[in-house]
Amino acid sequence: MKYIIDMIDDMRENLQNSKEYTLLAMLLREDKEQNLQNAGEKVITSLYLDHDTKQLQLGFLDENVTTKDLLECLDALEMQAMMYEVVVKISNEHPLMPIIGFGENHEEKQYIFFLTI
Repeated sequence: MKYIIDMIDDMRENLQNSKEYTLLAMLLREDKEQNLQNAGEKVITSLYLDHDTKQLQLGFLDENVTTKDLLECLDALEMQAMMYEVVVKISNEHPLMPIIGFGENHEEKQYIFFLTI
């Protein structure tokens, strides 16, 4: 489980707060040897801050979202919101999935959110 504060720290350290990266969800699955394997990826295209559940929900609507949009969304947050959990909403049929880690692909300018199934 990762929180907004974890994500902000990671983006500051690894992206130097660049606003040019696209956001990507990467689904990981454990194989028989308990190694994580890529089970699919999708560009994140929506952000929703839910104050009732204390979550930042990332999803897949028909919009373009970059680290710029994400950072602008987070700039106005009060300190207690920094402890909101970051989750991904794959679809209405699936439960919200917690983020287990972050990564980046500097060549393709992608900021990656890792999830497991």
